[in-house]
Amino acid sequence: MPAGSVTPVRVGRRGFRPPWRARLHWRLILAIGIPLVLVEGLRMVVGYQDDRAEAQKQVRAYLTEVTQHHAEAVASRLAQVMQATRTGAWFLASGQVPYDHASLRAVVAGVVEQSPLIYGSAVAFAPASGHGAYYARRIAGGIERIDYAGRGVDYSRQDWYTHPLQQGSPWWSPPYFDRGIGEARMVTYSVPWTTAGGKAAAVLTADIEVGTLDIDWSSPWGGATRIVDAQGHYIAEAGDVPTRFDGVFDAAKALGIVGLDAAARDMVQGGSGILRTHDPRADGQAVWVSWAPISGTGWSLMALLYEDRVLASAREQLLHQILLSLSALVLVLVTLVWVTRRLTRPLDSLRRVARAVRHGDHTQRTGMALSRDEIGQFAHAFDAMLDDLQATQAERLHEAERRQRIEGELATAREIQRRLLPPDWPEWSRRAGPTPGLEFHGLCEPATLMSGDFYDVFMLDGECVALVVADVCGKGAAAALYMAIVYTRLRDFARADRSPAQTLAAINRSLVEEGHDGMFVTLFLGHYHWRDGRLTYACAGHPPPLLARAGGAVELLEVRGGLVGAFVDIDYADATAVLAPGDTLLAYSDGITEAGLDRDALYGIARLQDRLGELATSPTPALCDALVADVLAYADDAPGDDITLLAVRRTPA
Repeated sequence: MPAGSVTPVRVGRRGFRPPWRARLHWRLILAIGIPLVLVEGLRMVVGYQDDRAEAQKQVRAYLTEVTQHHAEAVASRLAQVMQATRTGAWFLASGQVPYDHASLRAVVAGVVEQSPLIYGSAVAFAPASGHGAYYARRIAGGIERIDYAGRGVDYSRQDWYTHPLQQGSPWWSPPYFDRGIGEARMVTYSVPWTTAGGKAAAVLTADIEVGTLDIDWSSPWGGATRIVDAQGHYIAEAGDVPTRFDGVFDAAKALGIVGLDAAARDMVQGGSGILRTHDPRADGQAVWVSWAPISGTGWSLMALLYEDRVLASAREQLLHQILLSLSALVLVLVTLVWVTRRLTRPLDSLRRVARAVRHGDHTQRTGMALSRDEIGQFAHAFDAMLDDLQATQAERLHEAERRQRIEGELATAREIQRRLLPPDWPEWSRRAGPTPGLEFHGLCEPATLMSGDFYDVFMLDGECVALVVADVCGKGAAAALYMAIVYTRLRDFARADRSPAQTLAAINRSLVEEGHDGMFVTLFLGHYHWRDGRLTYACAGHPPPLLARAGGAVELLEVRGGLVGAFVDIDYADATAVLAPGDTLLAYSDGITEAGLDRDALYGIARLQDRLGELATSPTPALCDALVADVLAYADDAPGDDITLLAVRRTPA
């Protein structure tokens, strides 16, 4: 195949197709819309959620009503017990009944006969009154009368006797087993009264055997009910959900059923309500708990019902819904398989062509330009895009080669620029000759690929060393080229018999005469006599150098002079300083002091002085590294300008 040709990928057969088959959106409507409508219609018909909500509503209403009904029924039966006991206490307190043995036995027997629910009755006087206590209980074939004195039972410490006297009102006891007298598990209703004339206090009771408290619970869904006393204890229970706890508080604590503890507190306070929670004993099944007060007793009737039993019919409807949904899903899947087989053929073509393009082969084409549906239109646009991509690929390749060549040239230029800098100490000393009174280190960190700053250290004669730090205006390649010109002029004009100020003036005249419009340079030039530490220097618009004494003090040296290369007639002045052994001279560019333009304050000379004082005794390489690191940290690693510094230290000769 000739180079540059394209390979069409043919899909399907050409020819006339009905519009409803040629248009993709029609196929999508038929394939996805109809099954979704059917499934949604089936879901709305089934309406399981509505059935479930209705069933829960019925459970709430039913359980509330039946709990209230049974509570009223129990209250009605207990009202007879309470009425009989209160009536007997009134007769005893009125003095109409003598307090002899026969009369008191007849009274308690009469209380038992008032209601078939009453198992036994007792009348108990204070032990100091001399009347004692008598008991009557129901047995097969009649009523048995018992004297407490003959049984040796101390009733004065039992709750059914002490609590109503202390409270001064009738009281229902918690369930207990009465040993020695009743010999049964019972609850007791106690009514306190005072003998005629108020001479002694006494209690008349009615005992109900717990097993005879028939709640008569019946429900089409099962469940259970409990009678709960004023302390939360279970008195009686009925139904098909047995319990192994003494009361509702014990059950709430042991099982951790959410909300049951709060419901128990409401029960003992005489409230009513309904709670839907979950029973961990039944694998977390939802359970409904309803409660209502039994009037006149301080007790409550609690009923519980498992929701799953009520929702059995709703679950059957859910099963039908699942079957219908599965049928609809099968229908949708079959339809989608048929449709996707029709749709994926052209899409496979696009996929294969896209994969070829991803691997670098731009000659492949879909060959579907004659197709009339949306995929065909997309394929036509895709082929056109590939044509444009292939046309621009060569141009981009050419541009990349040109950019790579430029970057290579810039890298070479940067390497040349780096080589203009003096070698590190002591290599410099081995090349220039022995200079035992001198040690230096310099750093130049460009803000871009190439720098407009430079520093230099070179011998003028056997006694004098030239120290240079320069900063060309701007950054990048233009500044680097101008820096090379300044570097050359400096090497040409600097001599031992010419002062730094004279050298700067000569360089300035040369640059201005050459007419480098808009370009100038700031420059520090010093002549350092390494034998005695004398320094003669001049500055051309450059930041003032710092002199760190061996003792830690840092001096700002005096500078005066304009920019180099800006104007013809500029005067430059020499200044002098003396470096004692251990003193360090620091010359730098404004990339250090003006770092931090994006902050509220620049790095500044004062900060540089403080930092230099801290590092004055460090070796010059460590000193320079620490200063540059501090500046970069202050500027968040984005100084914005070239950073250059040169540290020169006088060492003992």
